Amino acid sequence: MLKELEALTQIVAREKEARKQAEQLLEEKTNELYAKTTQLEKASDSYKSVYTLLSEIMDVAPDMIITCDEKFRILSGNAMAQRHLRQNEQALKKRTIDDFLPGLSAELKRRRPGPFFIENRRAARHNGDSFPVDVRGYVGPIGEQIRYLVFFHDISQRVNAEQKRKQTESQMDEARRLEAIGALSAGISHEINTPIQFIGDNLDYLEEGLSIIWKSYNRYDALKQAAAIAGCCPEEVAQVDEFNQSVNLTALIDDIGAALKESRDGIKQVRDIIILMKEFAHPGTDDKDEVDVNAILTNVLAICKNRRKNVADVEAKLDQALPRVRCRKGQVQQVFLNLVINAIDAIDEAGKGRGLIEIETRAEGEAVQILISDTGCGVPEKLKQKIFDPFFTTKPVGKGTGQGLALAKDTIVKGHGGKLTLVDKPGYATTFLIELPLKGALQEPLLDMDNDTDTEPDDDIIAA
Repeated sequence: MLKELEALTQIVAREKEARKQAEQLLEEKTNELYAKTTQLEKASDSYKSVYTLLSEIMDVAPDMIITCDEKFRILSGNAMAQRHLRQNEQALKKRTIDDFLPGLSAELKRRRPGPFFIENRRAARHNGDSFPVDVRGYVGPIGEQIRYLVFFHDISQRVNAEQKRKQTESQMDEARRLEAIGALSAGISHEINTPIQFIGDNLDYLEEGLSIIWKSYNRYDALKQAAAIAGCCPEEVAQVDEFNQSVNLTALIDDIGAALKESRDGIKQVRDIIILMKEFAHPGTDDKDEVDVNAILTNVLAICKNRRKNVADVEAKLDQALPRVRCRKGQVQQVFLNLVINAIDAIDEAGKGRGLIEIETRAEGEAVQILISDTGCGVPEKLKQKIFDPFFTTKPVGKGTGQGLALAKDTIVKGHGGKLTLVDKPGYATTFLIELPLKGALQEPLLDMDNDTDTEPDDDIIAA
């Protein structure tokens, strides 16, 4: 009995020891599990923090970012991608990268794993609009799977700036060309003026000589008649009569006189053209001059005469009491030329037959007003707010740069403190109103009138 009790006691002691060890082990494992749980919670917090930071970075990234699987199905798109492509993330996940960058998947399949860059592609929106982008990204494994990470950057501003730069360079080249033509025209007009002068003098001499010959002929004819009455030299008188009848000398002298008169009128026209060429080749300084606006308009109409002769008639209502205006003559002259040529082109494009251009000047308060009206095609209502914008033009490619009205308004408004507006006038499709203050402060215009290429005045000067 005692042995059984001792055995039982030993068993109980071993169980206590085993339980104690189990409790210790459980405590150790519990502590270890707690430590690991704490680590996992910290790791989870850190992961959440990193994920949140990464999400925020993606959302504020200035570029569009899209991730795709190996079949180019979109897995995610950041806020910029959603905004530019006008699709939320759920909608993006139903599309492929080719829906927005056509042909990109075929191009990326040919590339080795690693970064890539594709310059100046067109990105398409779901509604059919497109815009230029630079595309860069990464092809290769991300984690355990192949992924495509695509960044594309909107380069619309850069492309527009480049286009404007090219247009500006083209305008500068054209300005240099016109400047050279202007200098050449000035030289040509000077060279032409000398022979024209002595041709005119010779025509004057010939007309005067013809008058003397005519007087001499009349005296000779009187002598011939007297000889015939007196019966003197009958054979010689008969020969003279026969010769005079064969050449009709009276009509010949009249024809020569008419030819000389036409030649003198032509010489005068050439001299007038030379004067206009000199004025346009030497428009004056940047200082304001006291100018006759009516005279400037008269010169402009003379220069445009050849261009408008088969297109439009001109009605000039010029106030002869118009006060002189202090302005930059060359710049104002160019503005008038631009507007008149635009009117001619508008009538020609309308295709309604011969049109009418009306030019009116008047004094109004402390300003001189110039109205240039035409019966052309007019300006559509939706375009009236844009016609003074730089580079805006309704003319065909190669015929206009869209700088004429922008430069004109800059010259009148910024350079002279005046106004250039589009107004309505009964009976006319388009009317531009220019106001030049009589006492305006001279300012530097933002743009340079010498860069304008819309008017092409040189052909008209030469052919007027």
